[in-house]
Amino acid sequence: MNGMEIIRKFIGSHFLLERLAREVIERLPLSIHYRLYYGKTFLYWSAFLKASQYWNRERLEAFQVEQMRSLLGHAAHHVPYYRKLFADHGINVQQVQSLDDMSVIPYLAKETVRDGGRNFVAENIPPRALIKTNTSGSTGIPLVIYKTRESDEKLHAYLFNLRSRVGYDSKKRAVFFTWRGITMGGKRAMSSLRCGNKLYLSTADVSDAWKQKCYDMIREFRPEFVSGYKTILLALSLFIKEQGLLPFYGLRAVFAYAETIFPWQKRIIEESFNTRVFSYYGMFEGVIFGGGCEYFDQYHLYPQYGITEFVGMGDGRHEMVGTGFRNYAMPFIRYRTMDIAVKGADSCGGCNRNHQLVESIEGRMHEFLVTRDRKMLYTSLSGLDPDSFRNVKQFQFYQDEPGIAQMNIVRSQTYTDIDTALIKEQITRRFNIPENGIEIRIVFVDAIERTASGKITMTDQRLAGKNNINGIWVP
Repeated sequence: MNGMEIIRKFIGSHFLLERLAREVIERLPLSIHYRLYYGKTFLYWSAFLKASQYWNRERLEAFQVEQMRSLLGHAAHHVPYYRKLFADHGINVQQVQSLDDMSVIPYLAKETVRDGGRNFVAENIPPRALIKTNTSGSTGIPLVIYKTRESDEKLHAYLFNLRSRVGYDSKKRAVFFTWRGITMGGKRAMSSLRCGNKLYLSTADVSDAWKQKCYDMIREFRPEFVSGYKTILLALSLFIKEQGLLPFYGLRAVFAYAETIFPWQKRIIEESFNTRVFSYYGMFEGVIFGGGCEYFDQYHLYPQYGITEFVGMGDGRHEMVGTGFRNYAMPFIRYRTMDIAVKGADSCGGCNRNHQLVESIEGRMHEFLVTRDRKMLYTSLSGLDPDSFRNVKQFQFYQDEPGIAQMNIVRSQTYTDIDTALIKEQITRRFNIPENGIEIRIVFVDAIERTASGKITMTDQRLAGKNNINGIWVP
């Protein structure tokens, strides 16, 4: 047990001591703060990411090949699922010498991970070192994932490296929205908590009264950065506009994560927070990670994090398939993320990083609509006029019958029939109605249900698993 774990164990049962300890740590010099709070692995990977961020493509690929071979050797010797998979397919991992050679390994589906259970967990890692987590199940397939403290420290290193591109470090004043109540010592849940230069706000309550309180606390706190799910950032932004409140001032960036953010949503948040929205992409499975840079919003995928493959889906879209280097406790090799992206250039002319760019994350494979003749239509609304959605708080497509879909809309106080007409015109154009064989009916609702982790999915697709659409089995 290291020093920080001893401190946490000692203060874990006492709320005031834990709060005091957090505030003391926040005030320490950055090097000491990071070592105590995040650990040696975090420091090592932070230094590595800083040193390697401008490597040329050849050097980055050489690093990926070395990491890939190490991961495959580990999986072949210590992970039951891969040991059997490689034997069944006659795969000799020693012969996998390049990124192209990985094509001999079958894709890994979410259902396989769900059904395989502990067969995906490395046998050489002590059970006491494993940390059990669960995905949100936003694809309809929740997973149990095992990781270690070391893999968490690596993730923190990537998060901090990404945020540092816009000036963030842990000494900056920042607000963090959390989905559930804030707990300390494992015994008490709160709606807000201030520790040193951090303000934590729960989003379990989404009432107008709580939004007003959040707005007031943020203005009084005067942070440089705000971080949270797109859903809550958008809800607070719309509240600010509806109530005629002044936009925030003094912010350097807003970090939006965990959910796809569309241009019209981004603009509303930026207007209310009066700063840039800086979004990033990742997942519990730990196979792909990326975010914007100092100059451009396109996602820059970290080649140090893993290998990303793009499988064509037609119409310029690709499903991203990832092999992650971060978590040896439960490796994911050639994992189908079900996330659909528009691929960009292989380097950024603004920041000069040789990272694969992704123009946009269009959604997930289960976020589709099905036409009368059983074809798939993606529900991405990129490219639409943002003004058409200015008075929409939230929306979600719902479908339980081929050829007919419902667009559930939560209206703002300023919503009128003109907004409905604009949305219908945009939707008709986007989905090429009626030529594409689908009818979309607009329905007004009071609220849209979130997933267990607080997300709102683009589409509640009840046909999933019942059809083979465009030759692709949809889970």
